[in-house]
Amino acid sequence: MPNIQKSATHARFYTQIGTRGWLQSGYTTFGFQSPFFRRWIASQLPVERTEILSVGCGSGELENHLTELRHPVIGLDLSYQMLKRASRKGRALPVQADAGSLPFGPAQFDLVMMMESIGHLQLNAVFKEARRVLRRRGRLLITTYAPHVETHTRYRRWGMDEIADQLLDAGFAVDEQRYLDVKRNSVRDAPSEDRSTLLYLFSTATN
Repeated sequence: MPNIQKSATHARFYTQIGTRGWLQSGYTTFGFQSPFFRRWIASQLPVERTEILSVGCGSGELENHLTELRHPVIGLDLSYQMLKRASRKGRALPVQADAGSLPFGPAQFDLVMMMESIGHLQLNAVFKEARRVLRRRGRLLITTYAPHVETHTRYRRWGMDEIADQLLDAGFAVDEQRYLDVKRNSVRDAPSEDRSTLLYLFSTATN
């Protein structure tokens, strides 16, 4: 069951960002600030048409980039103001909903993305919901901040092993785990978790 009080707190925080913009909030994401990172993420996805659900899409910069590459994308967020900002910027379809109770039937998507958003989510619930809405052999892509990286106080940082364990419990096989050193104009592999800025996991829904 979603934690309504926690969700409401996060919604208020992102309503402020949606109203004022990222640059006035004192908080940002790689998906927002780095076109290079958006292109790098796109290069990790299948070339063929992929139906994508982006959980915690925020203002939609990455989602709109993927739409331009002809991937059908639904951007989901709890904050109406963030979705309103996203819809002004591009063509990704915005949906307001809680990630712990997705408003979609089973087997609707080829790929679910959670880009820099799982720190605001209850992993057990949202991973199971992602598994439910994915088609057979569908994929789940996650990026999140490494445990030592300074983030907003409301963002929970998870270690790679913790995330992988919860993915396995939810019915995913973890295919790829990478430690990334991300800067505005570069994405490189880091040698360890404590020298990375982002954790990257690509998983497949098991049968």
